[in-house]
Amino acid sequence: MSTHPTMTDTYRKIAARLTMFRPQIDLTQYFAGPNPDVRLYEEKPYIRDQLKKYGVAAATNTLDGVTFLAKDWQGLIEKLRVAKTADGFDAFAEGRSAEKPAHWALDLSMAATIGKGFREIWRPQLSDRPLSTRDLPGRHGFGLGRDRGQWSDAYSAQFGKDPKPQDITSLHFAVAPDRVNVHIDETGFVFEGVDGALTVGPNFAHHAGNELFWKTSLGLPKWAAEHIDLILPNSANDFSRLGISVDLYQRKDLRVTVTGSCGIFGGFECSGTLSVSGTHDLLGSKPKGAR
Repeated sequence: MSTHPTMTDTYRKIAARLTMFRPQIDLTQYFAGPNPDVRLYEEKPYIRDQLKKYGVAAATNTLDGVTFLAKDWQGLIEKLRVAKTADGFDAFAEGRSAEKPAHWALDLSMAATIGKGFREIWRPQLSDRPLSTRDLPGRHGFGLGRDRGQWSDAYSAQFGKDPKPQDITSLHFAVAPDRVNVHIDETGFVFEGVDGALTVGPNFAHHAGNELFWKTSLGLPKWAAEHIDLILPNSANDFSRLGISVDLYQRKDLRVTVTGSCGIFGGFECSGTLSVSGTHDLLGSKPKGAR
């Protein structure tokens, strides 16, 4: 028997993140229940099948997130509008909001969003890592750390990263009368500046190129739009790489992806990776409550 969507890692990760807001957001309050007559042909077949059976569907990854048939979808919009962070700041920026002045870049980023769009606001935080001579500008660090070998992200195939990097992910809600989707964008680009004004950062170029142009405006065949992603310079790759990622095989419990990218600074360095991810129920590892 299949696992209920609310018992999957994708759902649990998103649900846990929603408990960080004030008031907390409990998605189950807005579930309308299963509907065997659901059409929604623009959704992936396995998502549509889950909506028919459970009324809620969990994708194989948090980037595609959770989709559900909603009751009181307008109430969810109001909940998102008043949501705060633990520090008391607004949690989400709303696209095309009649209550606030237009923000062209934010509104443009919602072009592929069904219904009403809300993006989590990212606020930079100072690192507690002690300063190092490696932080000093220039090859020799003003005479300190002279000739010390250093790891170069631009020529590392992106394997060696800070063990505790800055979290730049961002929740994105799309709320419509027929369904709601909430997922986690890997590179958040809406953040709050020092003056409190919303700012769209350089990660927007990655979003616009991959999500708006490649997947939406170019008119690609459905398989290509769903399984092929562009890799453009963004903060996750230190704004240093161009490439492409292809899902060779994808189903509910298994995903095989091949990725190739090249550095855009210095020499022409390229790399490729093959990744396999999924879930299993071997040796009684099926999540408790699964059927």
